[in-house]
Amino acid sequence: MMARVAPCFDIYVRLPHLDRPAVEAFLERHVPSWREPDAWLSEGAGEILEAGLSGSCSGEVLYSRGSKGLVPPELEFVIVAFQRDDGVVLGVSIDIAVDQDAAALVADRWLTRLPAETGAAQAFFQAEEPPPLSDAEWREAVERAYGVTGSGPRPGSWTTG
Repeated sequence: MMARVAPCFDIYVRLPHLDRPAVEAFLERHVPSWREPDAWLSEGAGEILEAGLSGSCSGEVLYSRGSKGLVPPELEFVIVAFQRDDGVVLGVSIDIAVDQDAAALVADRWLTRLPAETGAAQAFFQAEEPPPLSDAEWREAVERAYGVTGSGPRPGSWTTG
């Protein structure tokens, strides 16, 4: 019988336009070796990063795994997604069983931390889902995190007032 793998919480923020210094500061903070090709799980990561940081709207997503020296070590992945429409999504994944009380506390901490680090206006978390690759997908994901009724935030979302 195979062991069950606990899902990850993915916490995302979106910069509506490329802000190269903000993206590079995020990477320096959480993937100190981000300029090295082996820091990423994708082939051609160096070219994808350079194109994305130069403004290419490619829809490419890069993942750096925890074994690559992520900071802090509680991170399973660091994620950078160059959206198809000028935005950039930055994220972290935390390997925690979704039903544990600790998961909500860790996600809450990152829901506050990532916007503060990046200047992003919104953050949300979800379990095991890739980052939104357009503004429309971002809005849909935030809507799911807030809930369909529009009655205000629920666990899984955060927005500046």
